[in-house]
Amino acid sequence: MDNNHQLKSFFESPFAEDYINCTDYLVRKSVTGISASCELLRKFAEKNGGKAEQELIGGIMTACCELMRNAELSRALSAPLPEEQELTVVRTDLFLSGFAKSCETAAQGKCTVKTGKLSASYVRTDRNALRLLLLSFVRRHILGAESGKAAFFIECGENAKNLEIKITASGTFVDFDDFGQPDVFSGYHSQVCIGLAERAGASAVVDNGSLTVAIPLAYGNSEPVAEAPAPEHENGFFDAFNIMLRDLSERK
Repeated sequence: MDNNHQLKSFFESPFAEDYINCTDYLVRKSVTGISASCELLRKFAEKNGGKAEQELIGGIMTACCELMRNAELSRALSAPLPEEQELTVVRTDLFLSGFAKSCETAAQGKCTVKTGKLSASYVRTDRNALRLLLLSFVRRHILGAESGKAAFFIECGENAKNLEIKITASGTFVDFDDFGQPDVFSGYHSQVCIGLAERAGASAVVDNGSLTVAIPLAYGNSEPVAEAPAPEHENGFFDAFNIMLRDLSERK
């Protein structure tokens, strides 16, 4: 049984669904309580000038992001494959330019993300799954960067039927099989990317230096209808970028 089938079988099993749902609930409930307490402590520290206390609170919030990362990835990978009508319209140039800026903000100096030509195309996708897919690639290469920092280049364009997104990492990278910490999602990177791509209504090709994602154009070869892209909802501190990248800013 190959690794792709093993991962797919696990996340689609009834036991995994129940386990992930229970774990997801407990993690989110706990993180909500911790972050609420941290907010009260932060206000107290700001009022009394406690810089050290504020730094400790920041560390606690970053640790919460690490807890949320596994919960978020597990929930995304265990979600049923979407029907076309369940996907939302996304304009790719706006999505990717925002993605680049948010990566740099969350990683706090651990990466640069430059954009090349970005086609103003419309695709139907699961925005969260697509974002996690790209972030998984970014995270992996920052972790594997010999210098502790990595540079990325993103571009996208249309072919006959698909919108193709390509993100490339540059730099010197160490052995991706040994990051010095247990992380099942890093250990099964290709399989995770394929699973997330399926839930984004896309396909993905991964190699050591790049990730290419192909998504069918929302309107094929026909003219777009009057349909606005789905609005983006704010997730506050625990957005996908902080969950996937914030802890990297504290690594030496």
